[in-house]
Amino acid sequence: MNTRTRDFVLLGVVVCVAAVSLFLGLRGRSPKIDLGVYEALGAITAEETAKSLHDKTKLLLIARDTGSDKNPSLEAQINAFQQALKKHRNVNIIVERFVASPMTMMATGGGIPPDQFSLILEKHKDISAIVVFCPLPPLSDSDIAFLRNRKARIVVASSFRPDYSGLIMQGVIEMVIAPKQEPPPSDASQPRTLRELFDREFVILRSADVGIGN
Repeated sequence: MNTRTRDFVLLGVVVCVAAVSLFLGLRGRSPKIDLGVYEALGAITAEETAKSLHDKTKLLLIARDTGSDKNPSLEAQINAFQQALKKHRNVNIIVERFVASPMTMMATGGGIPPDQFSLILEKHKDISAIVVFCPLPPLSDSDIAFLRNRKARIVVASSFRPDYSGLIMQGVIEMVIAPKQEPPPSDASQPRTLRELFDREFVILRSADVGIGN
């Protein structure tokens, strides 16, 4: 083996060793997600919803089914919601998951497909409250009339859309729990409870908040 060939072989060995070391160093690692924000969202959404429920109530929670590869943030949100509602024995919670491909989610802006939303509502006709952990689909006049006749309180935990103002004023949506648009002040103290964390990250919008002119 001449000197040049030997140098290439040694270089190859060094590269392979470096690649294996990098693989072993990263193996098993996954990006860490701060689930506290999602736990706060789930828990406080449950508390705010339960405040308006008095008698024995059936509550329907709608969220996306992310399949076997669970979305940690969504699961943390749902689990916190269910745990918080255990304190309210008058509330019986039913969870419905909808299935949507990535292409469908892009087309709906991350919301539930209209046909699946209609099927879920038809399936549960004795519901007193509906909590949606995603955007609502666009609603036609007949959809709005149907929801108003159902007299079910609807809570949307998602980013705020312009059409929600009208739906809130019409009594279709009771409240929207949305992320705040502005980050917290740099000198803000660190939250010590789920409620403080929620208040730092989210805002609750009801009819008094959106106003007639919005």
